[in-house]
Amino acid sequence: MIAASITCSRSLSTKFKTIRTLVLAILFAASVVANANAGLHVVSSPQIDGGLLATAVIADNDIWAVGFSDQVPAPPVVDSTLAEHFDGTSWSIVATPSSFNGLFQAVAGAASNDVWAVGVNLSSSSTGDPLIEHWNGTSWSVVASPTIDGGGLNALAVVSSNDVWAAGTNNGNALIEHWDGTSWSVVTNSVVTSAGALSGISADASNDVWAVGRAGTGGPPILHFDGTNWSLVASHPDIEATSVTALSPTNVWAVVTVGVFFNHRTHRKAAIEHWDGTSWSIVSSPDPTKSPGLDSFLNGIAAISASDIWAVGDANTSLGGQAT
Repeated sequence: MIAASITCSRSLSTKFKTIRTLVLAILFAASVVANANAGLHVVSSPQIDGGLLATAVIADNDIWAVGFSDQVPAPPVVDSTLAEHFDGTSWSIVATPSSFNGLFQAVAGAASNDVWAVGVNLSSSSTGDPLIEHWNGTSWSVVASPTIDGGGLNALAVVSSNDVWAAGTNNGNALIEHWDGTSWSVVTNSVVTSAGALSGISADASNDVWAVGRAGTGGPPILHFDGTNWSLVASHPDIEATSVTALSPTNVWAVVTVGVFFNHRTHRKAAIEHWDGTSWSIVSSPDPTKSPGLDSFLNGIAAISASDIWAVGDANTSLGGQAT
């Protein structure tokens, strides 16, 4: 199974349509990777007032993209969850329980009849609660999960039908939830609760799960689960990680931003880190800004194989705008 996801801050809503086009183009390229002549191109999809924030590929003819649809686009904005599906020929909108103000921020699946989507429900409280929904092959339904006022889920990793991880934020701190095949539960490990908000999670086995995000009071923003315990893993200082993809215990990639001091202020620069089984190290990557005084960001990373890895984001241009 190939899975790709991009998680973006809700405050970046003006970029969603651009990111949506890029996500779907990359997604289509991944789905036809066996075709040597395949290339990136825009794939048409239903036009709505909203955006797609994450994707998951179950098979070439079974692809999901999720996000939000603006029900009330003018402030105060009211969103509903949005799920679109590609059947190998075209994209279509699939109904989700949407009688509330909420959005999906991640999607992943173990099979065509076992797909999860997570995000935030904004109708139950002013600060939001985690939202979890499941696709059983026929319809989407809300699945009960612990109520956390001020919480939200940003990322998903599916190991198997009874081993699913979701990561996000609990009032600015890290939140990790786990599905054991019967119910969702919150991880209360002190390492997790002292970490900053999480934006990415990935697993290549039940004993090799990685979660990334912002640094918290306990140290670096990269966490690892070995099948028994969560622990902090040392990485490059002054980073904020946005997404991670694990291929094996000795081959894990993360996209991050690092601080670069230039012209009396710190700028954020996109960077890529690699785990070789022993330590994290920054791998050389292009700087699209070509200037230390302009910011750049990578928001998502996905691996088709060890030699075919994609990372996407945006960067400030010399004209003061932004490009993806």
